[in-house]
Amino acid sequence: MEFSEPQVILFVGDCERAAAFYARLGFAETFRSPDDAPVKIEMALGGFMLGLALPGPAAESHGLEPVTAGDRACLTLWTDDADGAFARAVEAGGTPRRSPHAFRDVLRVAFVNDPDGHPVQLVQRVA
Repeated sequence: MEFSEPQVILFVGDCERAAAFYARLGFAETFRSPDDAPVKIEMALGGFMLGLALPGPAAESHGLEPVTAGDRACLTLWTDDADGAFARAVEAGGTPRRSPHAFRDVLRVAFVNDPDGHPVQLVQRVA
């Protein structure tokens, strides 16, 4: 038995709105279902797969109990410019959570919430 193509799925209120946000951060759409008013959109960035799914259909189809509030997960994106990434994420519709700051003398870190409230950590290695 082998496993392949891991994917993290975030439950969102609007798949297209969430996909537009992540597209502005460099993700490319690879799948949507259905084409009109999607209940799931999949996106990729550097081999990482991200699914954006409506919680209702996931509960109905698969018997899940999606959690839709609070810090359910944190997506980390490494970058060469934490300040620029923070500005881009806010411009794309993210809500500032913590502005870029030094962390452990070797990193610069910032946080935004995506349009559905999921924290996105933006991390830069510094000399």
